[in-house]
Amino acid sequence: MGYRFLNKTWSARVKDVEQLERKKSQEQPRKIQQVKACAYCKTHIPEDEGIYQDKQFFCSYQHLDSYLEHKK
Repeated sequence: MGYRFLNKTWSARVKDVEQLERKKSQEQPRKIQQVKACAYCKTHIPEDEGIYQDKQFFCSYQHLDSYLEHKK
């Protein structure tokens, strides 16, 4: 008897959580990511994964350093 009660309660709670998650995923607008080219290697990567230095965009700190060395 206790098992049935707990099972029903748990199942109802799981369904409620799943419905809330579906509702949240539908409400949140998808963020469009900009893709930029690295100033050193010209590889395109998402903007939030890169590095900005002096209005230039780089895919890694290694390419930033290499670009600054070649620029000298």
